This record gives sequence, structure tokens and C-alpha cells, in this order.
Amino acid sequence: LNALEADRYCEELRPFAFVDMGDARWVQQHEFLTQLNLQAHVNASQQRDEFVLEAFVLHEKLPLLIRELVACELWKQNAYPLLKGWLAENNSIKSYLLLYHEGVLVNLLEALLYHKQACDASGDLIVELVDYCHRKLMWLLNAPPPKRPASAAELKEQILKEGSDEGHSDEQEYCITMSAALCALSITRFLSDHLAALPLAVTARILDTYDILMVLCPLLENKPWLSENEEGEQRRFLQSQWSRVGEAEKRKMHKAEAQCWLAVYNLVLDPEMRRRYVSSSRFTYDLGEVD
Repeated sequence: LNALEADRYCEELRPFAFVDMGDARWVQQHEFLTQLNLQAHVNASQQRDEFVLEAFVLHEKLPLLIRELVACELWKQNAYPLLKGWLAENNSIKSYLLLYHEGVLVNLLEALLYHKQACDASGDLIVELVDYCHRKLMWLLNAPPPKRPASAAELKEQILKEGSDEGHSDEQEYCITMSAALCALSITRFLSDHLAALPLAVTARILDTYDILMVLCPLLENKPWLSENEEGEQRRFLQSQWSRVGEAEKRKMHKAEAQCWLAVYNLVLDPEMRRRYVSSSRFTYDLGEVD
């Protein structure tokens, strides 16, 4: 995309009701967001002009992205279980697009919220984004590791099951949710970078309501993005799938683990965050004494 195309795509973005998700206009907007997401990551990786970010800020579309992300999550929780069987048999491509849409939105927000101006342009809905990130981190903390049977017969049976319509849709849903959770972890780190400049409601959510630090520490211990079988074979969740790790790669830190450590650093070692965190803890303790 060039800057003019990105500006036009952003200008045409609009919210959708649940009943309209999956129709022709929704699919067209999904294509727009996919292209904007790819271009935003290309601009960031190649250190180009951030014209995608500028377009979202100019047209005030960042709150819309957060609104659509939460709406997509709610649709997947409430409507998708009712339509899952029918979609798997009759329209598996549409089923994948509806699930993949959440991954596109959260991945795009991950690229944009690295910048402070994007956090400022998100408005009051950034509090909803904090709630979303906490839900994803809790899912990640409780996500079961992938099961790979040791015997060849059991492995063949599992592969055949995953190849069925229902099994394939379950595998797609898991991989997309896992990818979204890791993106939410990166967004949490970016929010911790800019926490001093964000509204006080965001600080209260992160430090008091959810105590994100007590979620990040178990994540560092459990490492849900890493799996190891009985034979010592290590696998990591990379590029939306579980991949084997070679001997040369085992000592390299996973991106998600690095984001965890950076978020912990921001919440623990930053003097301003330490002052706020200690003050809120003391206030809670005093209330307990009064009770």
C-alpha cells in the first residue's frame, strides 16, 4: 500500500453489528484491515514512514479498532459455538475468516500501540483494551500445552482427528487464540512503556484491579509458549503454529518471554510505577486493618 491507499482504507472503516459480521461489506473491511496490518508491520520492520499509523490517528479510527476487537471476541464466545458445526460443514472459509479477524485486529493494534501517539489517540476505550489483554493473559496462563503422543499409532489417530472438519476448526481456533494472546502480551508491555502518560483509569486497572505483575510472573515461570515432550524435544509457538526447536535455537529467548521481562521491568524498576504500586498496596492494607 502507499500512503493514499492507506488513508482511503482507514477513512472507510466502520463498526459492524453482530448480525452483519460475515456479510460482503464486512469481508471487504476485513481485506482492508489485513492489508493495513501487513503494511504497518512492513513499515515498522524496514523503518519506513509510519503512514498507516498517521492515517489511523488522523481519522480517529483507533477506538474503532478496539471496539471491533472486543465485538469480535464476544461474537466468538457467544455466537460461534452455535454456528460452529454448520460453518465447518458448509462454509469453512467463512468460519476461518470470522476467527482470523480477531488475530488481524490485535496484530494491527500491536504494531500501532508501540507508538505513544497511538495510545493517546485510543481515547477512553484503551481501558477496554486493558480488560481484553487481561482476559487473554489469563487464558494464556491456563492454556493446556499441546499433546503429541509418543507412539506412532496414537499420533496417527490424532492427526486424522485434526484433519476432520470439526477437528480442523478446533485447531484453527486454538492457534488464532494463542496468537492473539501473545499479541496481547506485547500490547501489555507497550502500555507499560507509556503508563505514565495514559489516563489514571489505565494505571488503576493495571496496578490495582488486575495486578498485572502477579499475572506476568507465573507466565515467566510456566512459559506457555514453550512445550517439551518426554523425550526432551522442544517446541515453540512461532508464526501461529508449534514448531520444533533446533539445538542452536534452544538458548535464544522467545519474543513473548522478552516482552514479559520488559513489562515486569517497567512495573517494578521504574521509580514512578514503584511509587504508585507501593501506595496502592499500602492503601489496600490499611483498608484491611480497618475491616
